[in-house]
Amino acid sequence: MRESAAQLLATIANAAKVFHAPDEKCYANIMVNTHEEVWPVRSRRFKAWLASAFYQDQAKPPPTQAMKEAVALVEARALHGPEQAVYVRVAEHHNKIYVDLADHAWRVVQIDATGWRVIQKAPVAFVRAGGMLALPEPAAGGTLDTLRRFLNVEDEHTWRVIFHWLAMTFQPRGPYPPLGVHGEQGSGKSTGARVLRELVDPNAAPLRSEPREPRDLMIAAEHGWVIALDNLSHLPAWLSDALCRLSTGGGFATRELYSDSDEIIFNSMRPVILTGMVPRPLTRTEASRSAPGNPSRTISADPADRSTRAVRVTKARSG
Repeated sequence: MRESAAQLLATIANAAKVFHAPDEKCYANIMVNTHEEVWPVRSRRFKAWLASAFYQDQAKPPPTQAMKEAVALVEARALHGPEQAVYVRVAEHHNKIYVDLADHAWRVVQIDATGWRVIQKAPVAFVRAGGMLALPEPAAGGTLDTLRRFLNVEDEHTWRVIFHWLAMTFQPRGPYPPLGVHGEQGSGKSTGARVLRELVDPNAAPLRSEPREPRDLMIAAEHGWVIALDNLSHLPAWLSDALCRLSTGGGFATRELYSDSDEIIFNSMRPVILTGMVPRPLTRTEASRSAPGNPSRTISADPADRSTRAVRVTKARSG
């Protein structure tokens, strides 16, 4: 007896290792060529994997209803399967740090007390969102002094602020003091922020405008490792509070779309870069979370020094 389309899709889906995250979102670990990839069960990428395998067997696309039934079946398996945490870009496992290169082979960099190395398979589940770009394969023998040529930095203290913030971005656990960069137009603040993000978490849209609401900020945090907000002319109270929670790990709850009672919880800690033309007084809460040791310091691009594009550290008033 010939299998129905739904039965064939179910057979194909059985090849996937499935699990659910602590928030009960379901994921599938699938083989693609010679490597494994992890995708949400309801993602386009997982559905495309299912459809591609069906097409290879049947030389036609699967029926829409059969696909819906297969995805529902996989989701049910995942909910009754093991629970496993998922990570974006940076993770920790058994006293080692792992950085997702986000390349086509799904390789990662393993970092421990003895050094670093590129490995083929991570012992944790990394997930990727649209817009994430690959990091270049690291090479031994480099120095941070090379980076300094690409940034608008003059004094030694500012340079130390920057590379200490960079080091913190590769820590899997926060808190992460936000990095503030301000200066007039043409002073290099946006370029500097873009360079810093691309070193850690390159993205198709590396710099974002002010989010409309906390939900937008938290969704960005769920889909990326570094949050870079560019050209902030002001910082509303709600955004200030949301950034402080993002820095130290405070959660954010919102109602699930098309639901009257179900709630979605966002709970992420992320490194943050903020750029703007004019420094503003910091609230006490912001001051306690700003980078680095002196909580009232931000990086300033000095517009008076256009020839060298000097970046200096200025002291903001705390209130």
